[in-house]
Amino acid sequence: MRVKRQPEDITVEIITISPIMIGHCEHCEILTKEFGIDYKVDQIKEYPEEIIEMSSKITEFIRALTRKSYVKVIIIEALTPYGLLKMIRHRGGKLPVIIINGIKIWEGNIKDPEALAHKAYEITLKNKST
Repeated sequence: MRVKRQPEDITVEIITISPIMIGHCEHCEILTKEFGIDYKVDQIKEYPEEIIEMSSKITEFIRALTRKSYVKVIIIEALTPYGLLKMIRHRGGKLPVIIINGIKIWEGNIKDPEALAHKAYEITLKNKST
């Protein structure tokens, strides 16, 4: 008998600049890959290395955090009015800005995504007990 886990009340908002990929329908994607055409690699090359590295670290952080608990992850594009409002509200100056349950826990370069995920999880546990 499996025990059904209940989602915890953890909402992670990440304000960042996300690489946007332009694609085709699912069937065309499969077809182009079968012919050995991968146009997405060319799109990624167009972005600065810093953006690609930041996106990779954010992905590692999300994976590390979701291994420990159920979380709701919201990616907010920094260059939108909503993203700018969130950055002003939480006094974030460097991207990415990571907010958990309304509390800014990080801004700027993520050096160790695993350690940051552990810190985020500890903060949520501490806030739940108070």
